[in-house]
Amino acid sequence: MKTEEKTRVAYRCPYCGCIISADVNMFMLAGGFKMECTECRKASLDMKMEKDGRVRLSVPCLVCPHPHPYTVSSEIFFSKDIFLLSCSFSGLDICFIGDKDKVEDEIDRTESIIMDLIADMQDDEQSKKESDMLVADTNVVREVLFALDQLSSKGAVRCGECKSRAFKVIIDYDQVRVCCKVCGKEKVLNARNKFDASAAIDLEELIL
Repeated sequence: MKTEEKTRVAYRCPYCGCIISADVNMFMLAGGFKMECTECRKASLDMKMEKDGRVRLSVPCLVCPHPHPYTVSSEIFFSKDIFLLSCSFSGLDICFIGDKDKVEDEIDRTESIIMDLIADMQDDEQSKKESDMLVADTNVVREVLFALDQLSSKGAVRCGECKSRAFKVIIDYDQVRVCCKVCGKEKVLNARNKFDASAAIDLEELIL
């Protein structure tokens, strides 16, 4: 457990990939604190200590097209040796809070996962072409995920089999699979081009 009322906070910029980190204390959070990417200045992690003693964060995501909101108690925020905030759709850790060394270890672990995925796709020239296509289609996947997020916030995603509204998302190369957590029934949303993205955005309800 840490004794000082400060902690290291870090995130990866979704635009340029740089790691942005800073030591944060209660005084900095009282008036709101913005961690802007110093390289491209296209992303920022926003934090503020509310009157109820909780820290509210808005964290840029590597997968989704919009930041994720989180609320963390100040006790957890400042006392945990390591605390991770993850994207609710991909499961990828996007914010690292805690002891400096442990934060760096977690960033290295995440970096290793990302690099391994890239390396697997660069074994030959064909894989390299597929990798380029994947980069080109990243925005389509993000738009489909954004559409899902909007439907979920309205309670408009449900299983047609067991009626559950609990679901998980699995991201494949050119599609997004939405699976019921109760019975396993799934719905596949294509994410190959702008037409697939438009189709997802136009959905008013998604029944698995």
